[in-house]
Amino acid sequence: MTRTGMRCWICLVVLIATPLVLDWGRPLAATGAEWVPIGVAKVDITPETPVRMYGYAARTTESEGIAGRLYAAALAIGDDRGDGPSVLLTVDCGAIPRELTEAVLQRIQSTHPLKPERFQLCHSHTHAGPNLRWPSGIEGQQRERLVQYAATLTDRLEQVVREALDARQPARLAWTQGSVGFAANRRVLKDGKWAGFGAVPEGAVDHSLPLLCVTNAAGDRMAVVVNYACHATTLRGNFRQIHGDWVTCAQEAIEADFPGTIAMVTIGCGADADPYPHGTVELCEQHGRAVADEVQRLLDGPLRPVSGAISARKTTLEIPFQAPPSDEELQELAKTSYAVKRLMGQRERSEQPESRTFDITTWTFGDDLAMVFFSDEVVVDYALRLKREFDADRLWVTAYAGNVSGYIVSERLLAEGGYEVNNSLSHVVTYGRPQLLRPAMEDRVLQALHALLPKTFRADDATTR
Repeated sequence: MTRTGMRCWICLVVLIATPLVLDWGRPLAATGAEWVPIGVAKVDITPETPVRMYGYAARTTESEGIAGRLYAAALAIGDDRGDGPSVLLTVDCGAIPRELTEAVLQRIQSTHPLKPERFQLCHSHTHAGPNLRWPSGIEGQQRERLVQYAATLTDRLEQVVREALDARQPARLAWTQGSVGFAANRRVLKDGKWAGFGAVPEGAVDHSLPLLCVTNAAGDRMAVVVNYACHATTLRGNFRQIHGDWVTCAQEAIEADFPGTIAMVTIGCGADADPYPHGTVELCEQHGRAVADEVQRLLDGPLRPVSGAISARKTTLEIPFQAPPSDEELQELAKTSYAVKRLMGQRERSEQPESRTFDITTWTFGDDLAMVFFSDEVVVDYALRLKREFDADRLWVTAYAGNVSGYIVSERLLAEGGYEVNNSLSHVVTYGRPQLLRPAMEDRVLQALHALLPKTFRADDATTR
């Protein structure tokens, strides 16, 4: 065949194949999945200078080196037509201020039609990362380094989202669920009341490990996203180096097992669960390896196809502050509550606290999968109740999405009292009397979800599918 003839043959093959690439909604006959434009990207966000670290109030000095890298990864699903794309952004950080998240979104919106309900920034909540929610007590060079890191992080988050959007190509989604077992409820009780921290084998916990897999038209695995309900606190307050805890260890292990695949981790309702055992980098690696082993097992088995057409909905619960009690009662409450102590400081500075908010977002992939995103630190009871009231076989629950400013506790925890209750959003808005918050947060959250999620995802409708 002549060179010209060869070129014509190649052109003919390309013309025949092109509709398979451009028809995003065309079903895959073999799997039932759909072609959809999907892009994924990852960037290193490790601070290169010493910084004050997140969590553990006893740490009052800056980090002393780097024991592990921190990452941000973005998954962009859908094109810019219609409702626009959806972007899942995972960040190995304790808590990012709302204004930083909004700055990243606004930058992207200058070139892409990305709606707020379709942009979910999910924190790993590692307690060995930078403290971007620094208190007013951090001043001088320590504060300057945090400000500089925040600026650098904003640039890198914008970068990784843009890279994911630019990398969109025909791909398909599929998912499944497994489990790992290193999370342990940390609330030790005595006579039904909170008595301290520890590992409680019989305590409430969610060991489920949902997995979302992205595969391109060539059959190459592009990304794996997993979710687990456990604090990233394997490394304790005496650890002074930067590290992503079990979350980054899981990412690195998955990527080593599947070269060319980007791994992402979101955190479920694990605000009252800690890794067990804990205390060393080696244990972070052990927990990360447990996640990676389960991922490998799941990917060796069947996955359920997922529609690429995402319906996104969002609601914000407004929670106004109640009238404060007497100064004497506040002083007593502040002895056991940092939240109340902070509020007293505001009053002394003549600052008027504004109502607080709690964000709930849902992404539904047709009738195949419902993802729920909660802001803040949500305890396990919410996920367990969701899985009773909705179809647990089609449900993915993520916390630490968007703003992270306090615990969201359940009715059970209110009765038990203790650390999470004393530092909860309920505790803040009621000036240390969370039992007075009515209607209760738990009921308000579930009512909101019943309004957001289609009836087809309710547990009582699952049997009719």
